[in-house]
Amino acid sequence: MATEIYDRAGHERIAVDIDEESELEYWVTELGVSAEDLRRAVETVGHQAASVRTWLATHTSV
Repeated sequence: MATEIYDRAGHERIAVDIDEESELEYWVTELGVSAEDLRRAVETVGHQAASVRTWLATHTSV
């Protein structure tokens, strides 16, 4: 299901999945942000990891 939608390039994840708890936990840890900030980023810029990282860099105090 999610693995069909959220592809991986090698070991680098290219999309952020916030609908599965284990994926949400992974991204919260990976990016060092709260689940709320991560959800807001995905809602704002979509699921592409690069876009989420960019948005978080300018909209959180990480």
